[in-house]
Amino acid sequence: MNQRFFQIFPCQILVFCDIKEGMNEYMKELTVTSKAIYITREIEELIEDQSHHYPILSVMGPRQSGKTEMIRKYFPHLPYYDLEDEDTFNMISRDPNRFVRDKCIDGAIFDEFHYLPQMTQILKTVADELRHEFRREGKTVVPTRFVLTGSHNYLFDAQIKETMVGRAALIKLLPLTLQESGAKDPFEAMYKGGYPILYVNGTGPSKFFPAYIENYLEREVKTVHGIDDLRTFRKFMEICASLTGQFFDYQKVGSVLELSKETMNKWLTILYSSYIIFFAGPYYQSTIARFANKDKLYFYDTGLAAALMGVKSPEYIEFDPDMRGKLFENLVFSEMWKKNFIGGAYLDPAYFWNITGPGGYEVDMIVKGFLHIKAIEIKSGDTFDPKWFANMKKHKDLREARKFVVYTGPTMDVEGGRALNFTDLDQLFLR
Repeated sequence: MNQRFFQIFPCQILVFCDIKEGMNEYMKELTVTSKAIYITREIEELIEDQSHHYPILSVMGPRQSGKTEMIRKYFPHLPYYDLEDEDTFNMISRDPNRFVRDKCIDGAIFDEFHYLPQMTQILKTVADELRHEFRREGKTVVPTRFVLTGSHNYLFDAQIKETMVGRAALIKLLPLTLQESGAKDPFEAMYKGGYPILYVNGTGPSKFFPAYIENYLEREVKTVHGIDDLRTFRKFMEICASLTGQFFDYQKVGSVLELSKETMNKWLTILYSSYIIFFAGPYYQSTIARFANKDKLYFYDTGLAAALMGVKSPEYIEFDPDMRGKLFENLVFSEMWKKNFIGGAYLDPAYFWNITGPGGYEVDMIVKGFLHIKAIEIKSGDTFDPKWFANMKKHKDLREARKFVVYTGPTMDVEGGRALNFTDLDQLFLR
């Protein structure tokens, strides 16, 4: 059994972790076979632009989201180093400063950068030297020399985050958007999710997700974060999936799994930092006296959420109203998050609006654009119902809002607003 050590975020503790020899061979096989087909990503336009302005390009996202293939396509001239590989890690970690100076002063790709955060300081120094050199030559920007990727958000570490400011373009590559996957059937889209590998070699969710979850638990949860109770952590993930689109109930989850609130917060942070889950906050309006003060939990990928729920086919979702409603709402929210990251900033953040107390009601999504507020109801049916606009008409602050319903039926103008098929969500970003 091989041993190696990694520096852990965010507490900066050094731990020793065993790596099982020969594990995750299925995931390796999938990665190799997926290289025959490449799916062009919408975010590539942003990468093309940012690579001309920053000496460091950071690309983060969940495992198997296509980071390595995309980066190696854009920077074929740069040497590639996988820090998850034990031999590579040992070679560089002995003296990162000397390695960068001697072997890759002209640039390099460092995959899974979070395994060796001590490289940050040398990259900062080199980036500043490059800037000084370019400015002396009368140039205002430094094109990208170093590309860092990671399935763990290393910006959770304050020192790394501070070092990156102004020196690195920060890109988040999530699973495929609906446009990238070409999804048309809503139940297939929810069941399959957006990991690229599922669209390039015929691999089905029933084979992919069990291997993916095992890989994530061993390589991220155990190795990076030092969590040994993987059985309970997996149950925790399954409960989170069942709570998609809802508030996280600490008391209920804690009693079921016998976990403290501190542990649950730590585990939620792990899922969040590795791009498994995200949170949508409430929409605050000063004229509203009562509003929700908690966030709702969503998964970046509905296919992963469905797998953790035990879904075996698209029909499971279609004929279970509760599951269908949860996963369809999750599909819409995750698509909005992906589109915002592709835009390079949180241009149109999505919230929910929950009016509590007597006569309380909820609006599924509020998007606060530059000029207009957009109120959106999310329904998993395919026949439009005018009653879906009811909650959006109740509060005076939404009277002038542009009103939409996202559903599985045809896109069309309707009295009071617009009904959008789930594949036409780009219309929500039109000014």
